[in-house]
Amino acid sequence: MLFVSPTTTALIAYCAVSASASLIQSPIGHYHADKVELATWTVRLNETWDVLGPFPQHAREQHFVSPLYPLSSLNAWANRSTPTTYLSSLARGGTVEWSHIAGHDGYLKVSLPDIPWETLRKTEGWAALQHHALLHSTFTMTPPSSGTGINTSTPLLVADVRQASFFAIVPEPIPTDFTPTWHNGNIYNLLNSPIQLLPLPSSPSLESPTLYHIFVSGDYEVRLFGDPEDVENQKIPVQRLEMRLDVLQEERLIAPQSQLDIVPDFVDGWALSNDGALGIGMMALRSWWTVIGVESATPGAQLEIMEPRFRLAPLQTRVLPLRLRQTARYRSHSISISVIFQRNGSHPIEINDDTMIVNFTIPVAQKQRWDKGGETYKATYHLGSTPSYFMVKAPRHCNPDSAALLALHGAGVEAESTFWTGSIRAQNSSWIIFPTGRTSWGFDWHGPSSVDAWGAFDAFRETLAGQREWKHCSIDDPRVLLIGHSNGGQGVWYHASRFPDRTIAAVAAAAYIKSQQYVPLSLSHGAHFTDIRLRMILESSLQPDDNDLFLSNLGSTPILAIHGGGDRNVPTWHTRELMSTLRSWYPNADARYQEVDDAPHWWDTVLSSNSVQDFIDNTLIRRHSKYPSDFTLTALVPEENGSMHGFQIVEIARTGALARLRVRYSSNTIAVSTVNTRQFSLDLGKWGKISSITIDMQEVSFIRSPLSTLWFTRDKGSWRILEWPQRVRISGPMNRILATSQSLTIVTPQSDFYLHSALRIAHNLLSYLRIDSRIVSDEEAFQLFRQGLLDCSNLVILGGADNLFGQAILAEFPSVIKFIEGGWVIRGQRFDEPGQGIVFLHPHPICSTSLALFVSGTDISGFERALRFIPLRTGVGVPEWIITSNAADLMGTGGLLGAGYWGPDWEWNESLSWLAV
Repeated sequence: MLFVSPTTTALIAYCAVSASASLIQSPIGHYHADKVELATWTVRLNETWDVLGPFPQHAREQHFVSPLYPLSSLNAWANRSTPTTYLSSLARGGTVEWSHIAGHDGYLKVSLPDIPWETLRKTEGWAALQHHALLHSTFTMTPPSSGTGINTSTPLLVADVRQASFFAIVPEPIPTDFTPTWHNGNIYNLLNSPIQLLPLPSSPSLESPTLYHIFVSGDYEVRLFGDPEDVENQKIPVQRLEMRLDVLQEERLIAPQSQLDIVPDFVDGWALSNDGALGIGMMALRSWWTVIGVESATPGAQLEIMEPRFRLAPLQTRVLPLRLRQTARYRSHSISISVIFQRNGSHPIEINDDTMIVNFTIPVAQKQRWDKGGETYKATYHLGSTPSYFMVKAPRHCNPDSAALLALHGAGVEAESTFWTGSIRAQNSSWIIFPTGRTSWGFDWHGPSSVDAWGAFDAFRETLAGQREWKHCSIDDPRVLLIGHSNGGQGVWYHASRFPDRTIAAVAAAAYIKSQQYVPLSLSHGAHFTDIRLRMILESSLQPDDNDLFLSNLGSTPILAIHGGGDRNVPTWHTRELMSTLRSWYPNADARYQEVDDAPHWWDTVLSSNSVQDFIDNTLIRRHSKYPSDFTLTALVPEENGSMHGFQIVEIARTGALARLRVRYSSNTIAVSTVNTRQFSLDLGKWGKISSITIDMQEVSFIRSPLSTLWFTRDKGSWRILEWPQRVRISGPMNRILATSQSLTIVTPQSDFYLHSALRIAHNLLSYLRIDSRIVSDEEAFQLFRQGLLDCSNLVILGGADNLFGQAILAEFPSVIKFIEGGWVIRGQRFDEPGQGIVFLHPHPICSTSLALFVSGTDISGFERALRFIPLRTGVGVPEWIITSNAADLMGTGGLLGAGYWGPDWEWNESLSWLAV
């Protein structure tokens, strides 16, 4: 059966964007090719799919194993015999072979009924359901009929692949030793994602249909697809995938992506934003374009671009960050904005005189100011320079002395969903802030999602305080009461335990402890081949997400933990275990557990019951409490941990290992015992009169400073006070590259291969995390560096010895890793064999608070393997550096050649490093 996809005649139609977002392009200066008339290509996807599987793996293990597993290469597909069997411990007899299933209208239901799932589940639980399957089909590209207007350039493929991990397009016949380009699918089925445009691996014929292969990595995760007994009413797990292919008919040089627009509500004519944050989603086609100006006829307002020389690479989607400065109320239901573009040459820093104006009309929601309470509004702010939104619910009465609630949604829930904003009662005098976490899945409220949560709260405080009409409704307290459900409940435990001094109380419903215990990693494929020391290093990179390790930080935080006794999504024992662990630290902790008999994962009053509201009211009334006489502060990544009772761990001694402070207080005396701590601070203003401080049985003399904060450092075994905190390096794991409020800068050597790789990275970051990326050439970055104009955004540097900028950084700030032609050297060991890849963190060349990430390979296949280590999702254990090889395709982590953490000064760390020597 064949599915015939309707050809896209305009990108705006394909995106299904709002009709109110219009686009008019008019040329000025010398540029007149604002519209290209094309004849129509068609795509026909064969809906008969070949399926091979299942193969056991733990969640997220597909980032280590080849998406093509169990095939060693595409040659294994091209030269396969019939029938061919493959080893799988999930199947009866221990082998599986290719089978066939039929899709329907782009939807694909992958079910493997011959596997003894029920038997496997009896001993292995949910872990037995986690599996990988390889899918294959074909599609044909048919050229326009002969005549005028035939497009002789290679058409661009529009791919919409949902709930699959990776997919690759391969030409037919398959060239010998062809290395596929693996694209990330929309595995979370995220709404409002940017369109995914792909160049074809080879040009199709202009005379007759051309056949291509599509390979898909289908990876079943219980978090994504649920328990089949509940979702499918059967024992057999089912992957429900969506595969749609189309051809872009490029009618516009700049295409709107209005599903990415960021626009605040206007309340009584004023934008509900602390800095007038607006964002316009857009995509460039074929050429490099730079925004050189914006204009608007909006009365009483001025627009400015938040990022100077905002630039789009060919096929890149970005959100143009704008600031709206109002001097008068604006009552219209739309804003018209003219954006002036200048076209670059084939090289991004080549500038010519070609300019173009693109007119955008953006819808605006006009609302009246809150007066009764319970009204919800969309507010915006700039996360760095990137526009972001959040929702707020107004209180019934304004009182600046009342603290706010910070509400964290569950996985897959949009912050603006009325289902979510309506799930918590309007408060008497407290605002409720509903951050997005960047997307509906985000980073599980860790790292970049946490940055957004606190950023939204801080921005809303500024919004209310900065507008004269709203100041009486401001929020004076910088702390919050955290409340959340499911993944948001887990996020509540995360934030409360990492930022105890910012947390008044916590309401966590249906939370899980950590990803490794949501579904155990017991059926890991790579673990069968991996040295125990390497496994320890990889698993240590998951520690920052382990909420149970940080429960010592909750000794003084009032907690209400709720769970349904019949929850089959997040098992009830997770909350029971969290409570048990907390009470192991503090038997008298102010924590109560409410288990609702037979209740499911969600019920309508889970966050709005009388017991929840009583807890909120009571804790907000008595939100100032005495500090305990004995408590322990735990940290692992200091940048992701705030203070507890004024104590904060600033630097750890051994990267990748837990640090702790045990604090005892008695009669104006503080005694501190430390573990793995190199530097910490103390805000004396929170403690009143202190007569002495002892650290590790050493009395430290001090004078109360005007700032009231003391910084302590361990130097040659003794503790001393610093006049000012020492510069400390940002520690890993690798996903720390994402925990930034700025855009990422991707630096590429000047080649199509590296540019297309950068575009894939940029697309993934924008899709999964709404992280913006700037793509610059290594020559441009080098010039900015030498001229002192490089900014502090985190860097992703592609390539090795062929990247001019990367080599300049490594020459000025040497690393243990030395790039050579065709590879690299670590401590005298050369890595220059085919298929090897490396990814490692390095200090930013000018900013101590930023990082650089190098991504390189000995060849294209090695580089492809390295790309899969760039962080996008939680639960992928990647430390500060990692080296992979061809063997990883079939052995996963067993094919790694090295991994580890750097020392405190970015030197070799013998205790937390492993090399296959």
